[in-house]
Amino acid sequence: MIAKIIPIKSIRKSNFSALVKYLTDPQGKTERIGQIAVTNCYTDEMTAALLEIQNTQEMNKRAKSDKTCHLVLSFPEGERLSNVQLNEIEERFCDALGFGEHQRISVVHDDTNNLHIHIAINKIHPRKLTIHNPYYDYKKVATLCEQIEQEYGLTKVNHETKLDKSSRIIQDIESNAGIESLLGWIRRECLDDIKQADTWQDLHQVLQDHGLEIKERGNGLVFVSSNGVAVKASSVDRSLSKPNLIKRLGAFEPAIDTPQTNNQSTQTTEAKAKHYQPKPLHNKVDTSRLYERYQQQQASASSRRNEQWLKLRKQRDLLIERAKQEARSKRGIIKYVQAGPLGKKALYATVSLQFKTTLDEIKRDYRKAYARLKTDSRRMSWLDWLTVEVKNGNVEALSVLRARSKRESRSGAVMGDHITGNKYNNDQSRKYEIESIAKDGTVIYKVGNTAVRDDGKRLFVSQSALDDSLVDVLQVAINKYGNHLSVHGTDTFKSAVVRTAAQNRIRITFDDPELERYSSQLMKQIVFQKRSKTSTLQRSL
Repeated sequence: MIAKIIPIKSIRKSNFSALVKYLTDPQGKTERIGQIAVTNCYTDEMTAALLEIQNTQEMNKRAKSDKTCHLVLSFPEGERLSNVQLNEIEERFCDALGFGEHQRISVVHDDTNNLHIHIAINKIHPRKLTIHNPYYDYKKVATLCEQIEQEYGLTKVNHETKLDKSSRIIQDIESNAGIESLLGWIRRECLDDIKQADTWQDLHQVLQDHGLEIKERGNGLVFVSSNGVAVKASSVDRSLSKPNLIKRLGAFEPAIDTPQTNNQSTQTTEAKAKHYQPKPLHNKVDTSRLYERYQQQQASASSRRNEQWLKLRKQRDLLIERAKQEARSKRGIIKYVQAGPLGKKALYATVSLQFKTTLDEIKRDYRKAYARLKTDSRRMSWLDWLTVEVKNGNVEALSVLRARSKRESRSGAVMGDHITGNKYNNDQSRKYEIESIAKDGTVIYKVGNTAVRDDGKRLFVSQSALDDSLVDVLQVAINKYGNHLSVHGTDTFKSAVVRTAAQNRIRITFDDPELERYSSQLMKQIVFQKRSKTSTLQRSL
């Protein structure tokens, strides 16, 4: 698991009520909010608790730092714990950080493939009214994460804090966008050759062979690719910072253009395989055709956006010019009006005020239309485009997303209530209302009164699913896996599935012998009860 305190990135202090309002917003999804818990307040009612916390924060007038702590606990994909276990883990983290007696509101989010808890904590103690800022919190959090992973049998995650910043940047960029970054490409393709260069000209030649340049920018150096993407040299490796390179190679020397280097550059441009080109990360599925279609759609969307923007500008300029002409004509009429100097001055002032008001309205409407245009036609990332394609029924895009999933490579067992089987039909989810699609290909769609997660091999069922909604879930499972199912999760979920199948006469068999025996017993009881009812009815007649 991963635990992290989210720092506020703006100068203004965070708003506790605004944070909780965002966390408790379902955003039109059935399964986004799993559980809401209020701790150390006089009431469990949300509105009253927010007022209490806000009053507590306002009673401390001395604290100048942020009075709200936003803690996030995230679990690896496929691992889902019960609400009791989540409450225990949340309490242990708050105690470890020194917030055991502080007011807090925790919200469980289940709208992504990684179950996570958002904890909004009031740093002001409710009785002492002193502010508490954890000291060396990352060490305490990392130690507790390792303990909880061992106690609850979770997948072990590397909590080493010595991971260099550039590695974290590469992981964030490439995992969120799905596109190979220039930083990661240089590290994988030519970092060793760059380190072996003995002179500046040798370094320029190595970079030129890979379609790169090194340039001075500010007080440092940057690597620039042939398509204009740049990255700091020190971000690639600390040994490539400007002071370290000057210490090793001497004063900086720009590349020397010679006929030989020009011939070599023309040869290297022909060998485009060594040059950096933004493209999807290596995947088990061929993405060349999809990525080409993605680039074409983004290019056409960009051109349409520019055309619409030009139309908006022309319309704005036309309206402004029309307003100016109307103001000129009104001033011309005022010249011939029989009025004194004060009367004409008042008329001119009225025309001027009307013109300024019209001008402000035109500019305001233009800004609104431009903001709406940017929102409606913003550039989509590769993974976001794939999720849209999946919603439109593109099975190839779904296979690309699911090939990114790392669940099968994890050592831990798959946790959570789920149903699976031997065969799999990938097209059934299109018959249901898709709520969202995770970037690893997990499709969340509504079945009856509950939401189901389809990761390609399993159907994860919400803990809040009732017996009535399990009928629809079982029908989905039969359509995907056939009549022989494997049920995993808590004993309560397993017995509910068997009971629902028996009560509704759904003909299925189970991998688990105990579940199969329990199912046959229930079926016999139902048949016996039905026979006894018919016999008593006949006797009464």
